[in-house]
Amino acid sequence: MEQAASTPAVAFLIEQGAVFEELEYEHTDDFEGGFGAEASEKLGIAPAEVFKTLMVEIDGDPGCVLVPVDHRMSLKKVAKAFNGKKADMMPANKAQNRTGFIVGGISPFGQKNQAPLVIDESCLNLENVIVSGGRRGFSLRMKVTDFLEVSGADVADILAWGV
Repeated sequence: MEQAASTPAVAFLIEQGAVFEELEYEHTDDFEGGFGAEASEKLGIAPAEVFKTLMVEIDGDPGCVLVPVDHRMSLKKVAKAFNGKKADMMPANKAQNRTGFIVGGISPFGQKNQAPLVIDESCLNLENVIVSGGRRGFSLRMKVTDFLEVSGADVADILAWGV
């Protein structure tokens, strides 16, 4: 059975011939803990396997960072991973305009203006990674090797520790 392109992220993956699984859950606006924690809990998948998509600016240039939902990124490590001096979170409205996705549903795939990707090295300890599918309540599961191949993401230590 052929998959339908329900989001730009899915359309991109289909176009690339990528192997992935669609995972859906009922999103609720009042879930405590954030979008990634909601996906982890409602899908019944360990937080270490569910990666949140964060849009950043490195020396003013856009970047896309993926970290496990139960961790925070280190802006200093993110800047280094992008060979920059300073990284900041991209304002939500700018991230939405740039990617074409709403906050809580920003996918690393199919962005309107694709930003370079960096995923935390902890993904290398996993068989699968779960990322946003391009809308709230919709995730994609892929083998880590497939994710790295289709995304072109760099892998780096970008987690903040002791927080």
